[in-house]
Amino acid sequence: MTDHYDEEAQVEQLRQWLRDNWFPLASGLALGLAAIFGWQGWGQHQDGRASDASHVFGDLGKAAGQNKYDDAKAMADRLVKDFSDTPYAAAGALKLAELGVLDGKLDEAAARLQWVIQFEQNPGFMARVGALLHLRNKAYDAGLLPLARLRLAQVLWQQNKADEALQQLAGDAGTYAPLYAELRGDIKLSQGDRAAARGAYEQALQASAADAVSRDGLQRKLDDLGDAAAVKS
Repeated sequence: MTDHYDEEAQVEQLRQWLRDNWFPLASGLALGLAAIFGWQGWGQHQDGRASDASHVFGDLGKAAGQNKYDDAKAMADRLVKDFSDTPYAAAGALKLAELGVLDGKLDEAAARLQWVIQFEQNPGFMARVGALLHLRNKAYDAGLLPLARLRLAQVLWQQNKADEALQQLAGDAGTYAPLYAELRGDIKLSQGDRAAARGAYEQALQASAADAVSRDGLQRKLDDLGDAAAVKS
């Protein structure tokens, strides 16, 4: 009999606890469900934007393949204006810069590359958090920064702005260390600084993989300098 009364007392205590705490429980459940459905909705929204941006980027690629610079420029502008929260904005700017170089529009190519550099340096707090947490459709890729700098340095050198080009090559090269060093050597050689050119080519050769196809070209550049202390593969 005592056990029966104890069970009833426990049940009554549970009922009273539920009466006293039903609102916080219901609120917590509602917030949890809202978070789950909100996350799913945000993911679907991001997927939809990425899909739209992908189509625009595809159109840009088709225009570039047909050497239709104005059409490609319109697509790149749209990516920057409407889809800067996707990776396609920076990719589109890089593609248009490449087309601009081929089309002799060096000033416009430099402007596009500078935009990529500025965006990659300051992508915004949420973009950084998204990349850090590996969230889908992150807007920026830190690996694009050294690539954009390398290409901008190439453009600046073509514009006879050697010192500005070297400034771009002074940053972190990332995975492009051999290309950075080789371009630095080419610029220094064009300025008549053979010692600096030799050092840069040696650095490029050392940074290159053992099976890299660029090693032969680098070795020839060192050999052409005559007294180069070439680094043999």
